[in-house]
Formats: sequence, structure tokens, C-alpha cells
Amino acid sequence: MKYRVTTCVSLLVFLLPGSFGYAGKPIARIDTQVVRVLATKKSGYYHKPWKSPNFDAVAASGFFFEDKENFPGKEGLILTNAHAVAMAQSIRVSNGREKRRYRVKQLGICNPADFAVLQLEPQELEAYKSRNGAIVPLEFGDSDKLRVGDKVLGWGYPLGGERISKSEEGEISRIEVNRYSYSQEHWLMVQASLQQNQGNSGGPVLKNGKVVGIAFQGVSASDRINYFIPINLVRSLLPVLHNQELIARWQYEAQPMFPRLKEYYNLKPGQGGVLLNYVVPEGGPHKFGLRANDILVEIEGHQIDDFGDIFYEPLGQKIYFEEIINRKKVGNPLTVKVIREGKVLEIQGKITPGLPKLVPKIFTRANYFISGGIGFVELTYNCIKNLGRSGRSYQEKYLKEFPELANQKIVIISEIFPEYGLVEISPYLRRVEKVSGEEVLNIEHLFGAIQTMKNKGEKKALLELSGNIQLPLDLDKADELDREIKRKYGILYMKTAGGFIK
Repeated sequence: MKYRVTTCVSLLVFLLPGSFGYAGKPIARIDTQVVRVLATKKSGYYHKPWKSPNFDAVAASGFFFEDKENFPGKEGLILTNAHAVAMAQSIRVSNGREKRRYRVKQLGICNPADFAVLQLEPQELEAYKSRNGAIVPLEFGDSDKLRVGDKVLGWGYPLGGERISKSEEGEISRIEVNRYSYSQEHWLMVQASLQQNQGNSGGPVLKNGKVVGIAFQGVSASDRINYFIPINLVRSLLPVLHNQELIARWQYEAQPMFPRLKEYYNLKPGQGGVLLNYVVPEGGPHKFGLRANDILVEIEGHQIDDFGDIFYEPLGQKIYFEEIINRKKVGNPLTVKVIREGKVLEIQGKITPGLPKLVPKIFTRANYFISGGIGFVELTYNCIKNLGRSGRSYQEKYLKEFPELANQKIVIISEIFPEYGLVEISPYLRRVEKVSGEEVLNIEHLFGAIQTMKNKGEKKALLELSGNIQLPLDLDKADELDREIKRKYGILYMKTAGGFIK
């Protein structure tokens, strides 16, 4: 299923001067509470990251909120989508009442769950209040109380105008754990029949006047099928916004148990569970105590059915068991039951940190280096998308694969400069599997191995590529060649600036 990302920004409600209701309470205007977010973002060449980036203009929505616990004493806080402001070099907000654009700064960004916190700059905050009145934040509701069939409405600034737009009341049709198109990670999401378009992302979704979600993506081939991030998910992650290592990010592959598979593992007819047919070695689940071929039958007292669903009381419905893990942080207690080699085992422990994916989605600069006339890049989801049709082979071969070793990544050759001396380079643009007989773990390992050989005075190295292709590397002349390439093509950095990113 193909998703589109609908970018929009919402701001807190501002009061108009002299706007007061009963008992002197200010009356908020939705067109000042919800704002338009305008960002200028880097658009990098992830397959050739040594090139200077392009810049794209993005329009989204956002809204003012208040959080005294996580942002004590801070005023002018705005919630929006991460995909609207990640890698932004400049961010401004405006509202539907006036055309002035106000400077904001990023206070934090949670790329995995696609939300970000902005704040009006101090002078801009005062200017905003002088023109629009006191800021009245939108109030959070309880998204766990949402049910299929409930009515919700949205506000935002879809493309095509500068005035605020109301999405007519739509009906919630589905609540499920599914993949977020921006981060490619699985979280709880809510589907609703709201009329929203590009530019609505980041805007508030309300029920009974309270925010229950943030608009963030839709199905491009369908009408009125849009999704929003449950506000309780945002609330649960705000405390770890500046310590996101506490997000578990467990990697495993869980297979539904069909009748013949249950028969093979000697399960009783009424016994449920899912088969963990792969657990990443030394990853979070492995360190917790789970193993490949365990049959997961219970988590935190919830029985797991043959499709991995549990009945989860807070949501009043069945949901994928992963929601239990998503609601916990590293260090939180967890109890599961598994069937291992025919015996039921209870495993009690604490949530352990996960490991990076084999082919991750990244939200910052790419890992790369150039040596001996060859450009090496760590393969990412971003890189595959940049490559277009030529990236399909990487997508089909690696995107759904799991690492076999801790911190394993795919390293590819994405460029062979003319100075290397090859006329036809396309057969060599593929994965680097070994260097001088040594298995390549990741790009930092490959770079270190080449530097070690050069320091030892070795003259040559042999790169072994996928498909049994060999490519020599002249270590003796590599530095001289790279200086020429750097000068000739105006390359600023011959490897990831500031060091490789884990």
C-alpha cells in the first residue's frame, strides 16, 4: 500500500485583544491556535552524499500546546510532524489571521514517531501576542478512549491557500499498529475519513474540542483515507525526547501460526501464539532472553492469538502485541511466556536496548568515505529511494532482511571516479562483502581496515563484491589520487563530517 505524507503545522490558540468570555476568561481563536509551518529543508544526495545538497520548501501545519512537566516555564510551544521540519535550515510559522511569518526554533524531534516540538523565539513570541492576544494552548484529550465509529475533525493549512481549513467531521474506521511511512517503524495509528491533503500534516485532530491526534499521512490512491498519530503516543515519548536511546526498537520476525505449523510444534488445538522465527543476535529481544523458534504465547498477562493480536483493555479492542513493547521504555519490566522445545517458559526481565536495522531509515547525514578513487556509502532506505530504478535490486535483496551480526550494515560502492581508470563502472556498483579476505561489518569497519593496511605499508587491497566480483584498491597511490579528486570536483569532505554516525 502506497502512502503519501500530508505535511501540516498547528499552533496553540492565541487570544485576540479584548476577547473575553464569561468570568473574564479569554476566548481562543482556532486560526491563531493552529499555525502554518513553513520550512526550508536540506534534500541530500544519500547515494552520493559528498555532493552539496539541494534545498526544498515545505508547508505543513502545527498547533500550540502546553507541557509544564517536560517543558517547565516555556511558552509558545508548537507540535508538528518531524517530517515537516527534520533537516530544516529555517522554520517560520504564520496563522490564518495575519500574514506575518514568525521565527521558531526546534526544541526536540522524534523521528521514529514523526513528531517535533518547536518554540517561538522570545522576541517573536512577544510580537505574536501583541498582534493576536495571549496564547491559549489546545488541550490534550485521551486517545486511548477513541473507538471505531467515533467522530473527529481536523484543522490545518492544506496546500492552495493561506487561510485555515476545517476538515469536516470524519469517522474513525480503524485503530491498529502499522508502519509509519516517514520513519518506516511500527507504531499505533488511527485511520479516519477526514478530508485532508498535503499541508494538513502536523495539524490537530480533535474530539469534543480536545486534541486526540496529529495528522501525518494518507493513502495517495484513495479519497478520505487519512491517518493520525494518537496523542497518547506523543505524550508517552515527550519525556524521552532528549534521550531517545530509551525507545526499545526491538527487531524480530514473528510468523502467524497456521494449523500445519501448530501441528509441527505440537501445540494444542486451542493454543495460540506466534513463532519468533528470527531474533537478531545480541539485539534487544535476544539479550532479554528470547530465541529464534520460540513461540510467544503471552505478554504481560495478555494471551496472544495465532496472528499476534491481544485484547488490550485500554483500547477496548484487539491490537498487535507489539503495542505492549511500544508503550514501555528501556529498563521497564516485562514478562512474557514462550514455548521452547515443547516446554512453557516464563521470562521476566527488563526492556533491553535494540540495535540498528540492516538497512535503516536515517534522518541526518549519510555515512560515506572516498578512498583510492572509489566512493563507499552505507546503504540506507534513503539511499535506495534516491537511486530510483537502479535501487530496486537493493530493495528486493536487503530491505526486509535482518542483520546476522550486531551492528551489521550494508556497504555499497556508489561511485567510481574516472581517475580510477575504469570505463564501464556499472558492474562494480554493488555491495562490498570483503576486503582482503576479511568480512565487512559496516562502513566504519571497512574504513578502519583500509587505514590499518595503509599504515602497515601494504601496497594493495582487494575488494570482493557481491556476485563474486573483484576490484583492486591501490593503497600506495590512494592518498595522491584522492587529493586530485577532492580538488577537481570541489568535494569538501572525503568522509562523513564529524565522524561516522552509529
